[in-house]
Order: sequence, then C-alpha cells, then structure tokens
Amino acid sequence: MTPRSRHGAGMIAFGVFPTALWLLLSPPGIALARGAGAATPDSPQVENVPRERLERWRALSPEQRERIRERYRRWKELPPGERERILERNRRWRKLPEEQRSYLKDRRELLRDAGPEERGVVRRFFSRMRSLPPEGRRATKRRIWEWRSLPPEEREERMLSWPFYRELTDRERDTLRWFLFARPDARRGGADRGPRE
Repeated sequence: MTPRSRHGAGMIAFGVFPTALWLLLSPPGIALARGAGAATPDSPQVENVPRERLERWRALSPEQRERIRERYRRWKELPPGERERILERNRRWRKLPEEQRSYLKDRRELLRDAGPEERGVVRRFFSRMRSLPPEGRRATKRRIWEWRSLPPEEREERMLSWPFYRELTDRERDTLRWFLFARPDARRGGADRGPRE
C-alpha cells in the first residue's frame, strides 16, 4: 500500500469511525443483517442516479463536489479487501437504532476535541477491547451500557470491578469516564479538567 493510499484509507476509515466504535461499544444481542452494498459517491450520471440524489449533487458547492470526488478517487485506490471491510462496517452502521448511532457520533465528536493524552487513553481502551475474546468483549460492552444509566458514584463503584479500569491512573480513569459517559455537549479543552457527567 502506498503512502497516499494509506492516507486515503485513514481518511475513509475516520469517516466510518462511529461504526468502529459500534463494533466495540454496541449493546450485545443486536442482530447484524447483511444489506446490499453501499452506494459510493461519484459524479452522478443522469441515466442511473435517483432524482433526489441528483438534486442533492446539483445543490452542492464546487468545493463540496471536489471533496466528494477526491474521496471517491481515494476509495478506488484502496485494496478490494479494505473496501469490503469498510462496506461491511457501513452496512452494520445502517442497521443500528438511531439512539445508538447518536451516542457513537457523540463519542466521535468528543474524541475529535480531545488532546493527545486523552486520545492515548482511548486508544488503550480500544486496544484492550480488541484483544478480548468475543465473549469477553460482549460481556464488557454489556457492562459499559449498563453503567451508562447509573449515578456517577454507583458507576464508579461498579467500574472498579473492571481490571482494565483498575490499572489506570486517576487521571486516565477520568478521561475514560469522560469518553464513555459524557453528555454530547460536554467538550474538553484539556486533561486537567474534572469529570464531565
């Protein structure tokens, strides 16, 4: 893979970041149905594009159209296996209930505003989740979703039963709680701020 195609894969992968989050954080027991392939953005050709999609395309600014064309060029440069993984994530994403998609979009926005230390803690969390066997990952996701509904004091008590959480410093725990449970409007300017719950 060339440096340019790696960059393209990264840009496309960040576009489907909520789906990756969903794979790690979605509540267990959701059926994953395989849907038809996702449509790829391209400069539309009138004879095979639905009217509403054509109208949306025409309403875009030249800059927006060029960004879409560039993403499509990057998409075409990706190896077929990478494209299929992205399409599968997109199919799963479309099957999620709106509440879960909203939660995962909020996590993406929180992470976008995070500093390097906070991103590091979140990367460690994802790495740990990926390292778990499927049953362990499902059990951890189930606990995290249950903790969301608890008052902060009770949540903290329950989270201390999680070995990964116990290994973190107080500052890292604060970051992980912020990432997993902060309200959508809770933005963070630096790791020195207290928990936002």
